[in-house]
Amino acid sequence: MPNFNKKFNLRFNKLLFICFTFLLYFFMNNVNYAYSLEKNNDTYLIPIGKVIQVDGELENLIVRNEIKGCPLKCGDLILEVEGNSIKSFNNLADVFYSSNSNQLKIKIKRGNDIKNLICYKEPLKKVNFNNAISGFATLTYINPQTNEFGAVGHSINIGNAKQIPIKAGEISTTTNLDIQKSYRGNVGCINANKNYLIGNFNTNTQYGIKGITKNIDFSNEEKYKVASLDEVELGNAQIILQNKQNKCVKYDIEILKIENQTSPSPKTFKIKIVDEDLLRDTGGIVQGMSGTPIIQNGKIIGAVSHALENNPKVGYGVYIKWML
Repeated sequence: MPNFNKKFNLRFNKLLFICFTFLLYFFMNNVNYAYSLEKNNDTYLIPIGKVIQVDGELENLIVRNEIKGCPLKCGDLILEVEGNSIKSFNNLADVFYSSNSNQLKIKIKRGNDIKNLICYKEPLKKVNFNNAISGFATLTYINPQTNEFGAVGHSINIGNAKQIPIKAGEISTTTNLDIQKSYRGNVGCINANKNYLIGNFNTNTQYGIKGITKNIDFSNEEKYKVASLDEVELGNAQIILQNKQNKCVKYDIEILKIENQTSPSPKTFKIKIVDEDLLRDTGGIVQGMSGTPIIQNGKIIGAVSHALENNPKVGYGVYIKWML
């Protein structure tokens, strides 16, 4: 009598073997494809280190000082006065002088909160408002494929206003750096002469500004691969920063601590300036160095973002991918 069970089992095992072989082939091909895709998707950036002047037009008027008897605080964004939308100082002046009352109803944004305030005209006259920003920072990178740039390494803030909405902004190169050195208890600053326009932006993120470059040739600049966070090591690294001779040079730093961040967050690394030439010029980290690119083992790993006031030789850096 024929053994049907045996024949069935043989056929089933053969079919099972064929299916397993096909699945193994399919899986290995997908692994190879994923590896190839990851390899081909490596990002390369040009770390810059130029000190730039950042100029921006804000979406709203912003309060720049505080006056006794007026409830407005530095950083308040003016949304409405007497129910009228305020976008410029002229808007505010029109409402101020057309009202017969000695007090005005003002709607503001303070941090993440919307508040309705009453302000008397007399102290309001002494409040400084504007809808523009200007300051110095450092250009972190340019993406040679897209011409996109990133700078600053943290959001642009004024008073209690975090990540100020920016309508339109520009970055320009600088010359003739004038550096007020940092010392314990005081963070110094960079001043410079504005040179020429090299980019526009309208994005102010938690990790800096982003925009598109113009009028700048970076075809001969060295490209650095973007490091993964697990490639960053404690110990020696370098920053790239414009010096008083208007050259971008490398300075030695040490990475003291690395945070295990799995999602975007500030202060990824704790760093220390150890380069004697830089310490002689700056005393440590100064205002205007925010955005200075950090490189290690031939890769770009981040940017300087903060200084410690009680020890300006020490500060923090943000991981480069959080800026992209």
